[in-house]
Formats: sequence, C-alpha cells, structure tokens
Amino acid sequence: MVSEFWRRVPLSLHPDNIAAFDGVDDDTRVFIAPATEALTAAHTCLGSIYDYREAAFSDPTLTEPAALLKADDYAMAKLEGVTRQLDGAIARFTTTIKSLESDLSASVKEQAGKMVSGEVRALMQKSPDRVGLLEKAVGDKDLDVLNAVCGAPPMLSGLSKEMHAHFTRLYNEMTKPEATKRLKALTAARDYLERHGPQVLKEPIKAVGVIQIPIPGPEGKTLGYRTEGPDAYRKKRNASVKVYRQHA
Repeated sequence: MVSEFWRRVPLSLHPDNIAAFDGVDDDTRVFIAPATEALTAAHTCLGSIYDYREAAFSDPTLTEPAALLKADDYAMAKLEGVTRQLDGAIARFTTTIKSLESDLSASVKEQAGKMVSGEVRALMQKSPDRVGLLEKAVGDKDLDVLNAVCGAPPMLSGLSKEMHAHFTRLYNEMTKPEATKRLKALTAARDYLERHGPQVLKEPIKAVGVIQIPIPGPEGKTLGYRTEGPDAYRKKRNASVKVYRQHA
C-alpha cells in the first residue's frame, strides 16, 4: 500500500533515481553525491511542508488564513536552503564536466618509437574511405592505428579538423575509461537536476495549497466558493506586523 507521503511527493524527486543514471556505479557514486544529497533535501523538504500544513490547519487557535500563511512561511524558509543546495550541485558538476570534456578532447601525443605510424597515415591519405577505416579501428579497439592518426596533424592522414577531433575524442575515451565514466555520471546527474529543478520550486506551492472562501448570496445562502492562496493575505498580515513592532 502506497503511503500518503509517497502520493504527495513526486517520485521524480526521489534520490534513488540517481542510481539508475548512465555511468553511476561504486566507482563514480562518490562524485555525484551532491545530486543525491540535493534530491534528498528536496524530497524531505516537501514532505515536511505537507506535515507542517496539516498541523497548522489542525491548530484550533489559528484561522484558516493564519494557518495558510504559517505553512507558506515555513515552505519559503525551507525552500531557500534546498534551492541553494541544488544550484550548488549543478555549479560544481558543470565545473568538473568542463574539465573532463577538455581532458577527453585534448590532443593526443604520438607514441614514441612507432615506426608504423607514418605508414598508417600514408594509407589513410590514399584511402577513399578514411572514416570507414577509423571506425573499424575504433570497433577493433586498435589503439596503434588511432594513435598514429590522432597523434599527428589531421592533414597527414587526409582528415578534416572536425573528423580528426571526433576520433581524437573517441581515442581518449578508450584510453581514459575512468574519466569517461565519471563524465557520463556527472552529466546525467547535472541534466537531471536542471530538468527537475523547476519542479522543486512548484511543488511547495502545491503543498501549501489554498483555502476555500464562500461566496455569499441572498438570504444568507452560499453561491459557491473561490480559492485564495497565501499571497492574498500576506500584505495585510505584514502591515499588521509592522504596527505590532512599532508598539512593542
């Protein structure tokens, strides 16, 4: 049976979602821990807002508008810390991702003493299907061929700068698997936080909710109801608080 908590808080904000990301395993989990911590904070925050609202509306000393404002004040105070944590995680991930992207796109140094390198490049220069040969080298994990081509200027193999950069990136990914896996995990975690960040801002509004105000009709009858959120009462409440302070 699904608990009330799970019905109220979106599953997309549960921290366990992080474990399913591409590249996440025992080796990379520590690097994306800020994402798990940020989602845990968001998930816990939303659950506490629902609990706080329920308590406020159960308080016999509070009117409905007062209970609504009390819940909204709590939500805004809690949300500030959560959004700061989310933004911080995204910023840290972005910095690390840029560093890893730079590393995996860096120029390749040709291996010393490889006499066959010049022959490989000559073959590439003459071949009508250079890309096909390089794709086969990637599929076969033939690092000698890739190093010979990527470790020299693109013109020596008859490649464009763009194709040379493409295969250089593939070569670096093959020779630096840990960095590649870490990049995948960090990118997936950052994208997830960016995608669901706006949801973290919207859900507290849903959690705080509104109150129903009866619309009076003739002879004391109620024609219906209109809804009002906390903003409808905040300005008046704050004006009263200002007077309270003046007379404290």
